[in-house]
Amino acid sequence: MFELYHDDMVVVPGEHWPDGAVLEGKDAFRENTQEWLDVWQSIAIETDEVEAYGERVVAHGCWRSTGRVSGVEGTMPVHIVFTVRDGRIARLEWFPDHQRAVAAARGA
Repeated sequence: MFELYHDDMVVVPGEHWPDGAVLEGKDAFRENTQEWLDVWQSIAIETDEVEAYGERVVAHGCWRSTGRVSGVEGTMPVHIVFTVRDGRIARLEWFPDHQRAVAAARGA
């Protein structure tokens, strides 16, 4: 999956995200992903809808996870804006709702 991203990519978590730290660079994103995988038995993002706005793409769907120790399953809606540069993802931004994601993708 990491081949889809630029080396200088940026991840901007939403205001609703537990850890609001911006990640800069593919290595930081890889480390953060490994931390999540250490906690969860399974993580999957399912996409229901994808909309393109120039170089930005809005994905709406659901984050499904199962706790590694507890076995508790959960779901959370996701609204992500991907900014594509040279055929790779340069920026990934999380939003609390679809309207904000679309507004950001449109540059509003």
